[in-house]
Amino acid sequence: MNKHVSHVMLCGCGWLGQPLATQLISQGMQVYGTTTRVNQLPTLNELGIKPHLFSVSKTSNANTEFSHSLLTDVSRCDVMVINIPPGRRDLDGKQFTDNMLELFNTVLLHQPTIHIIFVSTTSVFGHVTGQVDESTPPSPVTASGKAHHILEQWLFEHAQQQSTVVRLAGLINDSRHPVTSLVKRKEIENGHQVVNLVHQIDVVRGLVQIITQLETVSGHVLHFCAPEHPTREDYYQAAACSKELPPLNFISSKTTKSQNDKQAGKIVLAQKTQQLLSFNYHYPSPFDML
Repeated sequence: MNKHVSHVMLCGCGWLGQPLATQLISQGMQVYGTTTRVNQLPTLNELGIKPHLFSVSKTSNANTEFSHSLLTDVSRCDVMVINIPPGRRDLDGKQFTDNMLELFNTVLLHQPTIHIIFVSTTSVFGHVTGQVDESTPPSPVTASGKAHHILEQWLFEHAQQQSTVVRLAGLINDSRHPVTSLVKRKEIENGHQVVNLVHQIDVVRGLVQIITQLETVSGHVLHFCAPEHPTREDYYQAAACSKELPPLNFISSKTTKSQNDKQAGKIVLAQKTQQLLSFNYHYPSPFDML
């Protein structure tokens, strides 16, 4: 029997958090959400979310401010979903990590039995090539990847039985697609490598399942990534055509590649997560997302 969840805090209630909140509210849950922008507070209210203004600094060691009302609502919650992307500009990896650890500690202090779902990223695998799955040891390279890896480790060392790590591949939906930035490049390399993408709708569906199956997922690392992995060139040329954008200019590799070697680069697998949750993707192929 899985724990009944009635109150959920979404720490980071934006592009991903808002549709997740809508789904949770439709299932009768009370949802609290944080935003860094004052102008988003009315939007969250209109969606039925009890909003809080809150931010975690990504560039300095300034003390994070936890309002009394936020901590009061944290103490009411069964689950907290923490989805605070560090961003790429001006990121101080150590300060971001320290400030996130302050968040973890504060949440656990005020609600010792809360279940933390930490939204991480497949960038923890760095430049690893070949297949990686939920049990592959991370090898981060970027400041963001290193920070996420440290935070994952901390949760499993200090609160394993009430933590779940959810690593996401590249997130897209109808209005957010990498091809819109790729089309601006004069030349694009690594067309033979594969894409690792997941649709926003599938991530929301997956997170709802996780929240309703806490006993099943406690202490687990989960992956969400579409099962099919076309090459970058095949996929993004099709995406450009679908969105009526100019063709992309991929640089041909100087080395001749065999048919088997075309599936190069990092291939993120998520079958273990699918089996654990009995989860099926609405968008199993990136081509379904066009």
